[in-house]
Amino acid sequence: MSASQPGPSPAAGKGGGPKAAIREALESERARTLQLTGPLSSDALVRQHSLLMSPIVWDLGHIAAFEQLWLVERLDGISNESSLEGTYDAFRTPRSERGDLNLADGQAAADHMHEVREAAMARFESVDLTTASRLLQDGFVYDMVRQHEAQHQETILQTIQLMESEDYDPAERMSLPEPDAPVSPEAAREMVRVLAGEFDLGAAPGGFTYDNERPRQSVNAGEFKIGRYPVCNRDYLDFVLGGGYGDRSLWTDEGWAWKEQEDLVAPLYWRPDESDDPEGLGWSRRTSLGTETLRPDHPVIHVCGYEAEAYARFRGCRLPTETEWEKAAAWDPKTGQSRRYPWGSARPDVDLANLDQLGFGVAPLGAYPRGVSALGCEHMLGDVWEWTSSTFKGYDGFEPFPYAEYSEMFFGDEYWVLRGGSWATRPSVARNTSRNWDYPKRRQIMSGIRLARDT
Repeated sequence: MSASQPGPSPAAGKGGGPKAAIREALESERARTLQLTGPLSSDALVRQHSLLMSPIVWDLGHIAAFEQLWLVERLDGISNESSLEGTYDAFRTPRSERGDLNLADGQAAADHMHEVREAAMARFESVDLTTASRLLQDGFVYDMVRQHEAQHQETILQTIQLMESEDYDPAERMSLPEPDAPVSPEAAREMVRVLAGEFDLGAAPGGFTYDNERPRQSVNAGEFKIGRYPVCNRDYLDFVLGGGYGDRSLWTDEGWAWKEQEDLVAPLYWRPDESDDPEGLGWSRRTSLGTETLRPDHPVIHVCGYEAEAYARFRGCRLPTETEWEKAAAWDPKTGQSRRYPWGSARPDVDLANLDQLGFGVAPLGAYPRGVSALGCEHMLGDVWEWTSSTFKGYDGFEPFPYAEYSEMFFGDEYWVLRGGSWATRPSVARNTSRNWDYPKRRQIMSGIRLARDT
């Protein structure tokens, strides 16, 4: 039995209501995790493919340990006495050391996930979702566990792309849309003017959000311009061929030192292409599904923050602050309100954004005209996480909940904020207020660029 077949799952329950919806959401997330890992061999599941990433069975074990902690052990209240088992505690076992751990194989990991889920659903039968407990009210803790698993799916997809030991053949793949008309090179560089004025930054009350998205507050980003689209391969290639990687004046001291140490000459996975594809750029890109000709109208992906920053200077621009990014994505000047998604309140679907993983790559610019923000920006959610110039900090009035290790432990100047989600992000995780963060030297993440400049 493969890791995608752990045995029967707990029933989603008959009838409607909040509990049935929670069961269905948890089962949907688990089914996707097993769908993504099912095609992998036993060796691929247990091997550490890169010191940057965990063995995939560690991610599976961590998903189960997190669920055990929050849906079984801590339902009666948060206690400092319970914690994740040391093996699956990300702080006690850094990624670079996880390949040396005595980890279960894929089948044992899948079986353990199933056992934990059964225990969690047994506890769920007696849970009162109308209680005054912040942890249980409106199913908060169940949404948290679900989104935690979704985030590890994206991590697993990063690992799969780094994998060289075998080819990956997904169980399902979705075709991505093409624009009705190609976006011209001139239009790809268009910028949207955003007027100064206050807007609501952060998550509104109601619905699940992480602590770092709260509390909502009125802020003024000032006047600025921001790219209508994320930067595409065609434009980034100008930087590569135009000597951007060798121009010291475009890089900060830290960025230049990292570029020199790692001998960066192009985005991760780019290679000169020997094919004669007339629509290509003379380069190809390795993906988790094989090698593809680099398309000029696709958003550039797998660039680090230092590369994004240097490219912005190359264009006479800069990276947006995360406040500017969120205003461009969320603010509707006609209603005077911030939207949950760029297009409004409707949940993401395949016509609005390139999310949900099964496209296994980015879509061309202009493929989602219905997903445009009120201010005229496209592809704000999905395709690539977009680097900002902001470091990761709490908003004024920040309160850690339900545990400090999710956000507060990472606050500081080491981490840069990314916004918008990627093709590997599940729709449940993607919203205008979502904040991702990483070291500016990281490139294995699904990261790209959107430019900004002062007016």
